[in-house]
Amino acid sequence: MFKKVSIFSLIFALSIESGIAFSKPSRKRAGSSKKRFSATAKKSKKSKNNIPEQTPEIKNEVEKQPEVIPAQTEPTSVPVPVIETKIIDNSVTNDLDAIKSVVSEEINANNNLLASINASEKQEKKESEELVRAKATLSQKIDEVRSECSGIKSNLDTIFGLSVATTVSSGLGTLAAGGALGVGIAKSVTDKKIEKNNELLAAFKKASTSGKEEDIAEFESQIDKINKLITGGEQEKLEKTSKTLGNIRTGLMAGATATSLVSTGTSIGATVTASKLAEKMSSCNAKLSELKIAKNTLIAVLEDAEQPSTIATADNILNACTGYDEANIKTLKTTMTASAVVSGIGSAVAGAGTVTSIMANTDKIRNDDSEKGQKKEKALNLTTNILAGVATGTSGASTVLSATAISRAKKDSEMAGNCESVLAQ
Repeated sequence: MFKKVSIFSLIFALSIESGIAFSKPSRKRAGSSKKRFSATAKKSKKSKNNIPEQTPEIKNEVEKQPEVIPAQTEPTSVPVPVIETKIIDNSVTNDLDAIKSVVSEEINANNNLLASINASEKQEKKESEELVRAKATLSQKIDEVRSECSGIKSNLDTIFGLSVATTVSSGLGTLAAGGALGVGIAKSVTDKKIEKNNELLAAFKKASTSGKEEDIAEFESQIDKINKLITGGEQEKLEKTSKTLGNIRTGLMAGATATSLVSTGTSIGATVTASKLAEKMSSCNAKLSELKIAKNTLIAVLEDAEQPSTIATADNILNACTGYDEANIKTLKTTMTASAVVSGIGSAVAGAGTVTSIMANTDKIRNDDSEKGQKKEKALNLTTNILAGVATGTSGASTVLSATAISRAKKDSEMAGNCESVLAQ
């Protein structure tokens, strides 16, 4: 088994071993005896210079003494310390391969540790970046919802108001056209009476001019009625009633035309608003879905971190803005489009009926007693009555459609109000 030695201990051991190698004696370092002698001689001369002047006797005695050469000293050997570099089976070894192996293992361990630390730092940095990105995304989605989902309530209110206006105007148009139809029928009854009276008067004229017995007999059988017509002024009263009814019918048809035009305009306005609103609702729903995803993503990234206030804001928005029924607003658009179409037809029909009513009630047409003139008057009156009936039907249909649109416009109005109230916070 290997016992791990720190890298610093191993480096220190290698340094000591290198120092020992350099401390061994060599010829070069020991030097020659001559050099040592010269150094000794120089030192001696220096000493002589410092000694006081000798007497001639002492000087001669000294010069006779042999020169002492200092002996060479052997270099002191330094004991080599044994550095425990590796323990293998509890025995000490100085094997360089073993040392290299331990050093290599230590380096690899350190490299792995550094790699682990770097990986951890990278992961922490990555998680930090993801958290920052998730927070920014949630804030962005909240702003987008505020932009796309605001103003829907006012558009719904506009559609609601236009639908109410359409309902009212088309309802009035229905009453006007229905009234015109009723008056037209009453006028037709009056005109029939006038026609019969005219037939009696024609029989009277015929009997008085032809002198034929059969004509006189026909005249005598109707003499009482003829007397009433001539003396009582019944025919004149019927004529006035017919003309008055004709004028009333014309006025009602003109009113039906006007109300149909109004309901057509309001229906078109509601249709245009509903078309734009459908796109806005669809965009709002998409942004609400993105907001929900962004909120859940941030919660997943947060883990144990403190939740930012934007999460609570997102929850409040999602609780209040539950999403719009796009199918409902599309149906509303279709309904108002249909209302506009039938109102347009009604206004055209009522307008035509107004014209025919005016023509049928002119004195020129009414006083034309010729067969052609009487047929023309009948045709104009019949056409006017038919047109009044059609106008009544279209106005009624427009009323029903606009009333349906009102209920659909109210469906999301309350939720839109609550949603926009939260968005404004």
